[in-house]
Amino acid sequence: MPRNLIIFGSPDCNSFTARLLRQESADLKGETVTYNCFKNMPAPCDGCGLCKKQDGCKFSDLDTFFNNFEKADNVIIAFPIYNGSFPAPLKALLDRFQRFFNKRFALGVKPPMNGKRDVTLIITAGCYTDPLPLILPQIKPLFTISGCSLKKAVLLLDTDNISPNQGLNPKIINF
Repeated sequence: MPRNLIIFGSPDCNSFTARLLRQESADLKGETVTYNCFKNMPAPCDGCGLCKKQDGCKFSDLDTFFNNFEKADNVIIAFPIYNGSFPAPLKALLDRFQRFFNKRFALGVKPPMNGKRDVTLIITAGCYTDPLPLILPQIKPLFTISGCSLKKAVLLLDTDNISPNQGLNPKIINF
């Protein structure tokens, strides 16, 4: 059975992001683990350089998360757009993947993370502007070092003009 990891990057469990995530993940098969960035508030990378010298991080708050990530076959990253980018707790989580970049390039471990993962992005935005040209260049380097392959993006745009009770009709982009 596949293992699924949901990374939830919204502060509101009743938001458009949460609703769209529930809609898109309803048919997942296998075990599913959810990591809530706002609930867990991962420590931000402080550039200490420890991961350039040894496999690991000086912070242990994401040890369980990275164990679940490495076991996952499918990863869903669900978040709203904040100022053209990721919400801060999600950004802190993504920055902590620096340890795998350094594992690969400073320590020479190939591959730095075992396994292959299919990724779905679920993105909501208050305006109608497509966020993918801003988001993809930021997140694709993370995919390269973590065995991820972007399979799909589910976009719900212009949420500032959608009634909270309205049905969700996202734009789906397959890669």
